[in-house]
Amino acid sequence: MKTVSRTLASCAVIVAVLGAFSCSGGGSPAEKVERVAQVNDTYTVKDAAFTMVKVPGGTLTVGIAPSGIPVKGADKNLHQALLDGFAISQTPVSQKLYKAVMGKNPSATQSDDAPVTRVSYSDARKFAAKLSKAIGVPVMIPSEAMWEWAMESGAVKPVEGAREWTSDEWGAASTDIVRNPEYLLPGKVKVVRKIAEREEVQEFVKGGDLTFRVAVRMDAPVSDEMVAALITQKPSREHTSANEVIECNGVKFQMVGVEGGTYTKGATEVQGQYADDNEKPATEVTVEGFEIGRTEVTVAQWKAVMGNLPFGNNEKEPNKPVINVSWYAAQEFILKLNSLTGRSFRLPTEDEWEWAANGGVKSRGCRFSGSNDVGAVAAYHENTADGKVVPVALHQANELGIYDMSGNAWEWCQDYFGAYGKEVTPSEWHMMRGGSAASPWNACRVSNRSKIPAVNTKGTFGFRLAI
Repeated sequence: MKTVSRTLASCAVIVAVLGAFSCSGGGSPAEKVERVAQVNDTYTVKDAAFTMVKVPGGTLTVGIAPSGIPVKGADKNLHQALLDGFAISQTPVSQKLYKAVMGKNPSATQSDDAPVTRVSYSDARKFAAKLSKAIGVPVMIPSEAMWEWAMESGAVKPVEGAREWTSDEWGAASTDIVRNPEYLLPGKVKVVRKIAEREEVQEFVKGGDLTFRVAVRMDAPVSDEMVAALITQKPSREHTSANEVIECNGVKFQMVGVEGGTYTKGATEVQGQYADDNEKPATEVTVEGFEIGRTEVTVAQWKAVMGNLPFGNNEKEPNKPVINVSWYAAQEFILKLNSLTGRSFRLPTEDEWEWAANGGVKSRGCRFSGSNDVGAVAAYHENTADGKVVPVALHQANELGIYDMSGNAWEWCQDYFGAYGKEVTPSEWHMMRGGSAASPWNACRVSNRSKIPAVNTKGTFGFRLAI
């Protein structure tokens, strides 16, 4: 699940019982942490100095190792976070600093510059409270999201052999994206982190390798574009409809202009007996003109924009659709692409996707995108090896000259899942369309719908751009 990509300032799910939790910046009302406009690079308490590193905001799926694979202990607790800017100590609290603040050094092996150890989470909280008074800045123990973002963004480095306390309660995670999450509870089990491992530890435990950092929430919000893409989930659009080629970092994005119109989506007569219940009732919709990618986003395009590849992709196969992409990772890519091009790329809405897959105003009314013969237009499980995606545009295009809208990679749409004819409410569930190289023929129909948690990834999950 998930990609390796992490976007700085430009951009598996579990059901959490959130009634008793705070999952917004700063924690529960009793532990509300202030935001500050400025944080010094260095502070000194008595003769003990420490350095704070400012970390630009961004978004990440918490619990993903640099390899793109969930860290040990995180596979059932992946969750998305959007973090405003903050500051974190460059290293764990030193023994010298701990003694300056608390008057004692509990570490088994004494060394002023080494991280303090044999401290419980309760000890760390008491230290943070006293340090706040000493330096006049509201200090906290970093949330798991803050800790991981600081590490993954390269702002700070882990200490080999050390385990670090976070403020999060073990097992507490939202099923949807949360801005500045900190999962607090009157419980006794906290998340302790290494780069490739997370574990549950009772807050009173004082292990010989247990240490901690301090953090400060800053008044440094992420961009409005990131909020629109990830929180309100209403990205801007250009209201254009033209064929064009947009170049970025040496790769080209071929966009197909789609004239607007009115059509009937869902369980039409063409889809017939094969339509699922979530495709009913057949519903008339109108879409305005837009542009959509001629192909799914490829490995080469992703690498050119993001500089790395999600797990399971191979730069030696540049023309395959990029896979193992979550809905959130697709948004990260789009935010970066928009910052590089000055355009307003986005994911297509579900209505736009089906209109384009049907061929728009040129539609011949086919069951699949461009044909009633699935094998002519789609890479699906009967004509692919082991259900793996193939290079884009190997099969016949549809009426508009668009490839692979049936089969190859499942494609994320912008929308939350919603039943036709009913009000759509925000949730973890987003729409995927088109079927894949591992899908049976029926999943490749243009009206087929699949709802997937936005944090999920798979070896057949990709996306297509729209403007």
